[in-house]
Amino acid sequence: MSLQDYAQRKYDYLGLRDVNPLKEAKLGLELFNKTTSGQICTGVQKLAQRWLLEFMTETGSMPGLPDRGCDFMLYVRQGRMRTQLEIQSLFSASEVDIHRNLQREEYDGMPNDERINSANLLAAAILPGYLQIRVKINNQQGDTREIIVPVATLP
Repeated sequence: MSLQDYAQRKYDYLGLRDVNPLKEAKLGLELFNKTTSGQICTGVQKLAQRWLLEFMTETGSMPGLPDRGCDFMLYVRQGRMRTQLEIQSLFSASEVDIHRNLQREEYDGMPNDERINSANLLAAAILPGYLQIRVKINNQQGDTREIIVPVATLP
């Protein structure tokens, strides 16, 4: 992308590294490193970051914003998910909350490539010490971004 691609747009700091739309890659959280003082993002990548922040936030954990987040991480922290069916069920319920919260943030003039359409759980693996969740984020423009979210669990 060139600087022109960001003109007249609100952007976000790129916090999720190693995103590759053409292949599977584990996300890394990094705002800057030895080779760059930071990058910015827009579009479906920005939407994926917004979605992930909402997903990782426990409902009620933000003073003054009691409706933000979802219950997924609360259930993980409490060790209440042990089967694929439980993961799928809680993901679906959490996606309703996430979708509502992201839509509340939308404003007139917001580009369609940053507006949520849906998020789908593609796969979930229960591994020793964590869940590996693959999610497909879909925006209103028709673009998608797949992310892999490793979620630490109780042993």
